Amino acid sequence: MSDGKRKRDSDHSDRPLKKAAVNRVHQPLARNGSIKVSMVENTDDWCPIIVTAPGMIVPTHPFKPYSKTRMDSTFNPRKKSPIQSSELLLQSSEHPKIDYVAREESVGAHSLRRHYVGIYDPETGKVEVIEARNLVLRGTVRELPEEASKDDILMETSQSLKNDLGRTFGTKKARKAIDSLTVNAISLQKPDGPKDPDRHTPPPDARTSAIIESLTHSTSSMPTRQELQLAVDEKKPRPKANLDTEVPEEVYPIEELVGGTDIMLQIPVHHWQEAARQNKLITMKSRHVNKRLAKVLQGGNGDVRKLRALRYLLILLDFHLSLKPGKFGGKKAGMTKDLASQLGISEALADKVKVRFTEEGSNFLNKWHLDNLWTHIAALALVVDDFEVDTYELKEDLRMETKEMSKYFQEIGCKVTIPTDSERRRFGIATKVEAQMHRIARLKLPLEFPKLRVPAGNYRKR
Repeated sequence: MSDGKRKRDSDHSDRPLKKAAVNRVHQPLARNGSIKVSMVENTDDWCPIIVTAPGMIVPTHPFKPYSKTRMDSTFNPRKKSPIQSSELLLQSSEHPKIDYVAREESVGAHSLRRHYVGIYDPETGKVEVIEARNLVLRGTVRELPEEASKDDILMETSQSLKNDLGRTFGTKKARKAIDSLTVNAISLQKPDGPKDPDRHTPPPDARTSAIIESLTHSTSSMPTRQELQLAVDEKKPRPKANLDTEVPEEVYPIEELVGGTDIMLQIPVHHWQEAARQNKLITMKSRHVNKRLAKVLQGGNGDVRKLRALRYLLILLDFHLSLKPGKFGGKKAGMTKDLASQLGISEALADKVKVRFTEEGSNFLNKWHLDNLWTHIAALALVVDDFEVDTYELKEDLRMETKEMSKYFQEIGCKVTIPTDSERRRFGIATKVEAQMHRIARLKLPLEFPKLRVPAGNYRKR
């Protein structure tokens, strides 16, 4: 005998054979807790009807019923069911251009199924089930007689002869042009476009008119390009702009950028003001903030609102530097107590910054939250520099490429350009070679946001 132990047969008795039902709507049972199901034999000529309409919109027109004796091979004369002994057809010609016909299909999966309709009475706990007919609705475009004039017939005949000669003796380019006329025959001339008096545009036939009318009806409820653009703009990760204003200073109010008036008052700037009154040197890691602090602190106290905006900008820059790598290319923020120590602010203000720029209920920042953080940094930089900012020091603080930094300023409506000679002298850029690494972001009205991109067709260059 073998010394090895014999494996025990797997016992799956503890596992349920069926999955538990979820999201089930519980109907009240009968008083005794049971449900009785009974089959109703249909001896009448009419019964419930289930209609399916694959690939089309069900019309609201009335239908006329027609019935005849079923003559197919499935008919059993000993069975008295009206569904098996007769065939039903519903027809409607109310539409001006389309005929609708609903009939029972004798081939395919529909012919092998039986359909039933059940009615449940919660008071008695009974379910009555009756067999129903299954009809498939289809539409056919009617061919309307059209009286063509002699000129139309002559022009159409001469054009067809020219096309035949072109296909037979023409070049490859000519044959391709003739084929494109046939492919694009359904395209009509735009009423507001330029009209060619020498070109004959025949009126659309009944089939073309029906297709165009059906497409117009189906797409009438679709959102327009402007509505899609507004929906996309609302969900973009950037501060909300005031589009009703007429001055750039009111596009991004400081109170909205920092998260509210109450947070605005919690931003600490007293140590900066005290150091400026005592002529003490203030240094920090951020090159962008360090270069602008002296200008904002002119006169000791300086512009308090702009000073708070610069301090909040430094908080966001330090918050960005404190982030650690997370899952799926995202970032992870530290604990609130550690953030408060790193940013030099209170724990209450650190918690509000963390909650505002992280996922709800977590410390994680995905791509959307990171973009939201960077666009707020760009908007605060605009406010501090009077809506015309050199992005070089800011991209160095964020460790970004020039193109990537310019993209976030464009997302908030700025025009980003390479500095001109006059701007180079104004911003203290020494040479033209150095100017190639700088970009000037300028906020002007009306704002120009990136538009919704529409994918182009797959055309190859000739």
